[in-house]
Amino acid sequence: MADSSARRIEYEPHKRNGSKKHQRVILDPHKVPYSGLEKTLLFLGSIITLGMMFFLVSSSISATSAQHELTRTQQSVAKEQSRINDLKLDIGSLTSTHRLNKIAREKGLTLINKNIRTIR
Repeated sequence: MADSSARRIEYEPHKRNGSKKHQRVILDPHKVPYSGLEKTLLFLGSIITLGMMFFLVSSSISATSAQHELTRTQQSVAKEQSRINDLKLDIGSLTSTHRLNKIAREKGLTLINKNIRTIR
């Protein structure tokens, strides 16, 4: 009759049959576990940082190569301008009145300055 309406009270709750022992969790305040959101944000932040590093390095390399190409082009332009100036000096020396008079005297001719046309 004691089993029918009376509660079963266990005086020793740690000695249950078939129960598992619970481990005590020791929390270290310096080691807090990361949540799923924190892990995801950390992963995405790392990926974005690596992408930005790659972009920065590649853009720096392309800027350097473009600057080298610009320097080569400027040197080429300066060389061609120097060559053009040399050719203009040659044209000036070849068409000078003194030279033309000298050639005319060597050939036995006379040069009349008003009959000379300068074409530019």
